[in-house]
Amino acid sequence: MTDFAGQSGYGLADREAAPPAWLHEVVAATPIDNMVDLIVELCSAQAFAGYSDDLEFCLKLRSSVRENLEALKNVLRGVTSLEGLTLTEPLKFASAQAHLGIPQTSMQKSYRVSFLTQWSEWTGVLREYISANGIPQEEATDALLWLTRVLFRYQDVVASLVAEAYSREGEALSRSRQHVQQRIVREILKSDENELTPSEVDTIGYLLDQSHVAVLLPNLAWGAANQILLGLRAVALPNHSLVYPMTLQSTVIWFGKRGGWKPESLRSIQNELQRLGMPASVSGSNDGFKGFKQCYDEVRQVERVRVGLNAVTETKVLCYEDVALEILLLRDQQRAIRFVQSELGPLSNDTVEAERLRETLEASFKCGSHVATADYLQLHEHTVRNRLHKAEELLGRSLLDRRIEIQVALRIRKLVVKRK
Repeated sequence: MTDFAGQSGYGLADREAAPPAWLHEVVAATPIDNMVDLIVELCSAQAFAGYSDDLEFCLKLRSSVRENLEALKNVLRGVTSLEGLTLTEPLKFASAQAHLGIPQTSMQKSYRVSFLTQWSEWTGVLREYISANGIPQEEATDALLWLTRVLFRYQDVVASLVAEAYSREGEALSRSRQHVQQRIVREILKSDENELTPSEVDTIGYLLDQSHVAVLLPNLAWGAANQILLGLRAVALPNHSLVYPMTLQSTVIWFGKRGGWKPESLRSIQNELQRLGMPASVSGSNDGFKGFKQCYDEVRQVERVRVGLNAVTETKVLCYEDVALEILLLRDQQRAIRFVQSELGPLSNDTVEAERLRETLEASFKCGSHVATADYLQLHEHTVRNRLHKAEELLGRSLLDRRIEIQVALRIRKLVVKRK
């Protein structure tokens, strides 16, 4: 039996040096899948809330948690010693956090949450076994004490390893111009300051006293985004550009231009992104230091709308000016839902008939005539007339009475009603 007490330096009494034989069997028979799910959920909420939508980050978190739990389980089973502990995923995850500029305090908090949860779960497993098998009190106490000592020693070893990996990566990054540039941009977006020092301007290589447009590429990492930058610059013709990794798998690009942006220039960016078949959100044009930050805020709001619309319309590229109304109304989602229900009445229902009528209404507003609507929907003109008449009956008023409100309600409904 491995003498964990002798290895730890905690000065355990001899009777605490090894657990009862049944403890290894209980640990070996306990699955860890639910424990992994619970710890990932708690760490995401309490330490990494800002990265819950970053799929790659969440996958790295899950891989780190799973390897940690599997390693601890092997130690508790007695098949691995702490001196022989080898970890890969937690160190990769520490490196990823350093690249994203996540403070070490967040990483430390995630480990506190993780190990407290593991201790609670494993002691729960042992208590259940002790109660079911009538284990004597002294033996039960020894088992719980041994578990606690080993787990906290494991925590000490792992926390030291990941802290060292984080610091090592951070030191390497601190010498990188790219990382310094990203740190400055991150501070700009978080700060209320309205100016940079000349050296900071030189470092980021982008002037903030011009007119900005931002593009969010949700599925493109920083390196890949740089590869398409030349094509976007060729159509947008900006004076400056700046590429910033928002998450591990998403990137924001700012384009700066003296004298402002014309609508055709904005559309050229959208058209190029559509040509590339690349999901993207595009901000409006905003000026100066505050405009730089406003573009970032707008493009994230557009992306939330784009993701919602994509479920029903397969929208790949979306511009702020196309959904500014939706963004405004969705600031209070409950009010937006009430607006949809008030304007559409029975047409807001999640039924096949209501969906068919909504589709016809939207096409009618878009096409402007029954003939054009019928051609667009590949229906007979009489079918279109009948559907529009039915819609008026359900609304209890002419479609022309609140045409704008109905159009807005139809657009908002796609974003506030969860798809099955």
